[in-house]
Amino acid sequence: MKEKLFYSDTFNLTPGDFDHHLRLKPYSIFNLFQEVASRASTISQEDDLQDCSWRLIRSKYIIFKQPSLGDKVLVETRPLPTHKFEYRREFKIIGAENDLLARGQSLWCIGDVAEKLMADEETKNEDDQEDFVFNPGPEHRPVFKHHVRASDLDFFLRLNATRYGEIILDAMMLPKNEFIKQIQINFINPAVVDEVISVYKTNVENKYFLIGKTDDRTIFRAFVKTNYV
Repeated sequence: MKEKLFYSDTFNLTPGDFDHHLRLKPYSIFNLFQEVASRASTISQEDDLQDCSWRLIRSKYIIFKQPSLGDKVLVETRPLPTHKFEYRREFKIIGAENDLLARGQSLWCIGDVAEKLMADEETKNEDDQEDFVFNPGPEHRPVFKHHVRASDLDFFLRLNATRYGEIILDAMMLPKNEFIKQIQINFINPAVVDEVISVYKTNVENKYFLIGKTDDRTIFRAFVKTNYV
């Protein structure tokens, strides 16, 4: 894959990027990643990959420092070494004082390969999340339900990957003194309009494990770590 190794762009943070505690929302971070990745691929990707159908398999970030409303941030991205049909991309969000605000990574693949990889996410654990295995039983009740609307969809008519950040934030319902430091989302199956995603949650201290399900499918799994100990 002949691709420019580094791309960056600046973005202004608006009120819609922050939650009611003036913290950068997960949706906003994933949206910045998605936007800069799209710009990078448009100008640098090989012609024979331009028309491929790309699927996001996994996305994660760690936030180190909160920006302020109205700040201008630099978002950097670069591709990581390709492994078979897997394409990984790294991201950084840099503040006005050249300080690292957040670092993230995404995993993409092409076409039909995505179907197997997404299914594999059901059983595969990440090295840095050994307990990423929450499976709700009959005794569990959903903590949140999300009805997929037309405004949630991307141009493939699936729930936009950035919207999962909103679902997780709503399901977490954290108090003011506890905030999200780290998120990983494993995308298992796409969700479409009018489906209702039930979100189940459990935690061990500040490590939370979430799973989103419809009546017959697992839509996503997520790991969230907060500042609370």
